[in-house]
Amino acid sequence: MRGVGDSLLEPAADCLDAQTLRALATLQLDDRAKERLELLAREANEGQLGAEEAREYEWFIELGDMLATLRLRAERRVVSVRQ
Repeated sequence: MRGVGDSLLEPAADCLDAQTLRALATLQLDDRAKERLELLAREANEGQLGAEEAREYEWFIELGDMLATLRLRAERRVVSVRQ
């Protein structure tokens, strides 16, 4: 079953060209955000996240999933257009 995120990202991915896909591929968290994510991940693994931290950590995970899905769909579109 497809998730809501998939149905929202599919039309967006259809609009991306190769140049935009390359730009998406280079997106990265800044150092401060990376450090925060690493801290949250460590605390999650140790079972020490509070409710607010758990929501923040889930947000990071969802953001990563959405970006990965968008990249994959856009990549597939670019490949299919080339063929």
